[in-house]
Amino acid sequence: MNRLFGCDVFAWDERTTERVVLCLGFFDCLHKGHVKVIGRARDAAKSMGAKVAAFTFDGDPHAALGRCRKPVFTFEERVYRMSYFGVDEIFCAVPNGEFFAIDARDFVQRLFDAHNIAAVVAGSDYTFGAGAEGSADMLVKICRERGIACEICDMLEYAPGKKIASREIERAVAVGNIAKINEWLPKPYFVLGEVVHGRGDGKKFGFPTANIPFPQDKLRLAAGVYATYVTIDGRAYHAVTNVGTHPTFGDDSYNVESLVIGWEGDLYGKTIEVAFEARLRDIIHFDDPSALKAQIDRDAAQALDLLGGGDK
Repeated sequence: MNRLFGCDVFAWDERTTERVVLCLGFFDCLHKGHVKVIGRARDAAKSMGAKVAAFTFDGDPHAALGRCRKPVFTFEERVYRMSYFGVDEIFCAVPNGEFFAIDARDFVQRLFDAHNIAAVVAGSDYTFGAGAEGSADMLVKICRERGIACEICDMLEYAPGKKIASREIERAVAVGNIAKINEWLPKPYFVLGEVVHGRGDGKKFGFPTANIPFPQDKLRLAAGVYATYVTIDGRAYHAVTNVGTHPTFGDDSYNVESLVIGWEGDLYGKTIEVAFEARLRDIIHFDDPSALKAQIDRDAAQALDLLGGGDK
């Protein structure tokens, strides 16, 4: 058993003993519909004196299924955010051909045999098992057979007849529409990562930056400059963040580089959260680095204006 961001993390069919209310779903982007499911599970767990558990994938199921998609959040980011929303335990499966060949009923039975499940909560569009054979109705039936309470949550809509869906959020991420993304998420879109050494050019011009790699298994946010909050050791700072390449310095690496306003100190090796609030502009090539410095000063002023000034 591992612990990650306060959650106990188990293989999906690894035996546990603690009584739990289980949330079922992929939870790929933890939109408001997903968090509704977690909230209902949290309420049930409180009344039953149980913990909250959630199922998710440790890896990219789209790749395993041959789809040209990537999840909005990595496994680590999903665990990080689910911990914030009150999930205590994670049951995770590695998405591969063997897992996706498991019969729908067998998948649920193996989950139930391995864990002390008091109740189950899922969305009405939840599917499971080989060929997505299992449905919410099947889940209710299996739970009834096992004497386990089951609640199916209706899908949330952002407009009449239009549900909040991961596909819509993916499209907004691909074009950098932060305003639209954040309408559908209960907390702002973010990237989580460990600060690594960058080029060091920023220090030369008076704006040292925190660099984190953009995760390979995460859907890329459109390149650009954004107003962000960077959380360091539990405290959020205003920041300007460049996502993408760095043409002024001939650097084609695609990363997340944040100027943390008001921060002084060594960040290398720290895990930070970069939360996105607004898109400021496209990435621009500057012939003169001093022109870049002047633009970054303007970006910082605009970010402070948008974010309200002062630390969060």
